[in-house]
Amino acid sequence: MILVLSGINGLSQSPAVLTAVPEPAFEVASVHLADPRGGGSGLSLETSPGKLTIRHMPLLNCIMSAYEFQRPAQVIGPDWLHDILLDIVAKAATPVGDPELFRMLRRLLEERMGVRAQFEKRETPVFALTLAKGGPKFSESTTEGPPGRVIEKGVVIMQRVSMDEFAALSSQMMGRPVVDATGLKGRYDFRVNTASLEAETQQPGMDQMGAAMVAMRDQLGLKFEDRREAIDFLVIDHAEKSPTEN
Repeated sequence: MILVLSGINGLSQSPAVLTAVPEPAFEVASVHLADPRGGGSGLSLETSPGKLTIRHMPLLNCIMSAYEFQRPAQVIGPDWLHDILLDIVAKAATPVGDPELFRMLRRLLEERMGVRAQFEKRETPVFALTLAKGGPKFSESTTEGPPGRVIEKGVVIMQRVSMDEFAALSSQMMGRPVVDATGLKGRYDFRVNTASLEAETQQPGMDQMGAAMVAMRDQLGLKFEDRREAIDFLVIDHAEKSPTEN
């Protein structure tokens, strides 16, 4: 599986469960600071049975991948986590799958980057994603595979996305945690016309959040309700700015 971060792939429906049992470890692994000038195709995360390769990825994203928690609005940690870029190549002793690889990545980051993190429930203002009058204006997926996103002529097409995953994506746009309250349990395909969204932002008195709310209602049949709930946060208590020696 190849994952180039686009805000959709690799989303987790719920945080990984933390236990006192030591996490499994890679047989061999290298962790280096990436060249900040970039190069190649940009940041990426690639897995195959028993192997993990990360290129030019911020430490924050590495930690979220390790904890299978793709909700940046619900991560608490130092601001500089965005600035530390890592290249990681790691191999397991056996051809294990992605869940095991991410657990190994968690231990690798603990050992090489001094990462200490935990999940905490905290009460906070949220937007509840609900169905607008008239119901959803999107269809259930008819294809198999992981979530995906493409952009075609100003239209964002998202495929095989759960409502929890869509809520996580929406939290990035809304600047506040979004929780799924639609009651829809399948995987769905969405189409969002970004030109229409941009046009809404040009309306007098309309900010980006307001425009997003209008677009979600008119194009997808979804609305956001103000609420206050206790939700999961990933709290990063400690991390180092450079890895220990490989």
